[in-house]
Amino acid sequence: MIVERIELERIRHLEGISTLTSLEVGDSIFLTDFKKAQSMRALSYYLVRTRNLPWKFTFRKMDQGWRVIRIA
Repeated sequence: MIVERIELERIRHLEGISTLTSLEVGDSIFLTDFKKAQSMRALSYYLVRTRNLPWKFTFRKMDQGWRVIRIA
C-alpha cells in the first residue's frame, strides 16, 4: 500500500462526503480529534451503502490519532 501525502489546501474546503469521494485506493485521512474520526468512519459506511459503491474503507488507530484509509 502506498500512503501519499496530500496537500491540506487540496481538501481543506471539502467536507465529509466530498473528502471521502476524492480519495483514491491507498489514500487516507489522518484525524487527531476522536469525534471527527468516528464521524468520518460512520460517513464512509453511509457513503458505500447509500450509493451502492464497491469501495471499502478501514479505520486504524495511530500514535497521535486515527486514520481512515480507502482500501478498495
